[in-house]
Amino acid sequence: MTRIQIDSRTVFRIVLIAILAVAVAALAREVISDVRDTLRWLAAALFVALALAPAVALVQRIKMRGHSPPRWLAILTVFVVSLLALVVLTLTVIPPMVSEVEEIGTEGPTYVKDLEMWAENNSEFRELNDKYDLTATLSSQTSKIPSALADAAGELQAITVELLENLIGAVTVLVIAFFLLLEGPGLLDRFLRWIGGDRERKGRRIADGVYGVVGGYVTVNVSLAVAAGLFTWGVLEALGVDLAVPLAILVGIFDLVPLIGLSIGGLLVAVVAALHSFPTALIIWAVAFLIYQQLQDRVVQPMLYGRAVKVNPLIAILALLAGAQILGILGALLSIPVAASIAVVFEAIRGDDGEIGEEPDPVPAPDPQPSPARG
Repeated sequence: MTRIQIDSRTVFRIVLIAILAVAVAALAREVISDVRDTLRWLAAALFVALALAPAVALVQRIKMRGHSPPRWLAILTVFVVSLLALVVLTLTVIPPMVSEVEEIGTEGPTYVKDLEMWAENNSEFRELNDKYDLTATLSSQTSKIPSALADAAGELQAITVELLENLIGAVTVLVIAFFLLLEGPGLLDRFLRWIGGDRERKGRRIADGVYGVVGGYVTVNVSLAVAAGLFTWGVLEALGVDLAVPLAILVGIFDLVPLIGLSIGGLLVAVVAALHSFPTALIIWAVAFLIYQQLQDRVVQPMLYGRAVKVNPLIAILALLAGAQILGILGALLSIPVAASIAVVFEAIRGDDGEIGEEPDPVPAPDPQPSPARG
């Protein structure tokens, strides 16, 4: 066999492998595209299951007449309590906000008249008003508020219909999460025992690490959201702004969304504060909110995330951006725990017998051998 024939076969094999790899990648892309919704539901259900697992374990530790509740009952209890809390929060926020928007729509002309009276008594603003006709423009725009609110109501109806259409997805996620909590630990334990040996040890380290990362992430996120809600409630109560409780809950919910959630919530509160007392309440809220936001973003959040999740801030930001681009809000919520879980996997694969994140113990040096006796 000549060298040319050997090289030809090698080239043929390389080309064939490359073609097969491209074909497999294309097929995988088509399959993933077809089951994209299922994969999204599975990812969301896995996150929900890991987030609720500590609560389920806590319920299972409650003993009644010396017996702990079965796991399915503990899971069902956590699900019911969580859904009831969500319903209560929704009913606390939505109706008062809708009523306030309707009141703004009906009282809009009154606000404009008050502004006109203030403008007539202010010489500096009167000059600007005479030059640019600000109050007339504001009056014409205010007269359009009812029709704008009607259009907004139509948009809200469309959004509601879309939410109802996606209700099947939410129910599917909850069902998958329920069975992951119920059957997941047993399946994982049987799988790890089946692979056995060193792979079982590393697999259990990875499972424990991922569980700790997701639990820590959820704890930090919920704690920051509660703190943001309490801060908002305190400031609005001090300013005498209406809807202090609904707005505080709304800010806490928005704060669960990484990167932009707290800013959006603060902007909504600023609008309400401006309508309540302009510019005093607006200025006080803006200053207090900016101080709180900087304190949370630059001090509290990095410290808590660094201890609970152990993700480099740069990697966290890149993961957030990538997750938001791929899966929207869901991707932003999952990005940090996913990045931390990947780090846990790599560290477990690389590490030895020590705990994840710890350096392996140094190998002790062998004892020196005694030199042979000389005769």
